[in-house]
Amino acid sequence: MKVYLVQHGVNRPENEDPQKGLTDQAMLDAEKLGAFIGQMNHQYEAVFHSDKKRAQQTAQILGKHLKHTLGVHETDCLGPKDDIDVWANRILCSDGDPVLVGHLPFLNKLASRLVTGDENKQIVDFKNGSMLCLEEDHEKFSVKWAITPDMIT
Repeated sequence: MKVYLVQHGVNRPENEDPQKGLTDQAMLDAEKLGAFIGQMNHQYEAVFHSDKKRAQQTAQILGKHLKHTLGVHETDCLGPKDDIDVWANRILCSDGDPVLVGHLPFLNKLASRLVTGDENKQIVDFKNGSMLCLEEDHEKFSVKWAITPDMIT
């Protein structure tokens, strides 16, 4: 099993967009990332995102490029300060390979918990619009790869 963690793209300031939607560049970066990852021809379970506009926009753009069984869906417990136990358990009980589009510090803590068993041992420094692939082997995960939009030409 694999799990893909995505930090939403760079958002507009609140005074420009009260819902903090993506900047134009972040939308282009998400398109670039989605097109690149989509070429891997992998089947994903679904693209799940938080209720925040920037995560929804990032997920919808990625969802256009990725092959997924269950679609793109807003879900609970992917907010910045949400309890990671919910998704840690969902991932371990899943048969598919989910894509989770969310926020910091949630993504850092979830990745750390899955890889080291300790959410406080930071294993990665997420960047806006980046994707991290974790692969499971006997309920322990390891980092398979990570990519940021600036790595793609």
